[in-house]
Amino acid sequence: MGTVFATPYQNKNTKSAAYGKWYFRVFHTQTIVDSDLEDHIAADSKVERSKIGVIDDAITKQIEELLCNGHPIRIPHLGLIKVSVNSEGAETVSEFNAGKEIKNVHLVFTPDAEIKAALREIKFEKFYYVMKPADEPEP
Repeated sequence: MGTVFATPYQNKNTKSAAYGKWYFRVFHTQTIVDSDLEDHIAADSKVERSKIGVIDDAITKQIEELLCNGHPIRIPHLGLIKVSVNSEGAETVSEFNAGKEIKNVHLVFTPDAEIKAALREIKFEKFYYVMKPADEPEP
C-alpha cells in the first residue's frame, strides 16, 4: 500500500504506569489541503481539475449540513462518519438538560473493511525526528 514514518517517543507522565517506556507515533510529513487533493484526483481521473474544486466544495457543504442535522454518512469505500457527544449524567431523564449536560460534540469515523485492510498493509519505517531549539539558525 504505502509507507508511513513512525518516530519513537518516551512516556514522561510520572503518574502513568508506563512512565519511561518508549512508544511509536506516526510522524505526519505534510497536511494535504484541498488544492493538493484536487490535483491528486485530477491526475487519477478523467475529470478536469477546475470541476473537481466545484464538486469538492458542494460535497463538503452537503456533508456538513447533513452531519449537523443528525444524519450519519456512509461514504463508499471509505467509511461511516457521524456526530457523537460526551455528556454529564443526570439522575432522571426529566432532569436531563441537553444544553447543560452535553459537554463536547465530535465526529466519529468508522472505516469500511476496504480501508481497514489497506491500513493493515501499510509499511512503517522508523524515523528519528529531533526538534531543534527555536533560536537555532537554519543550516
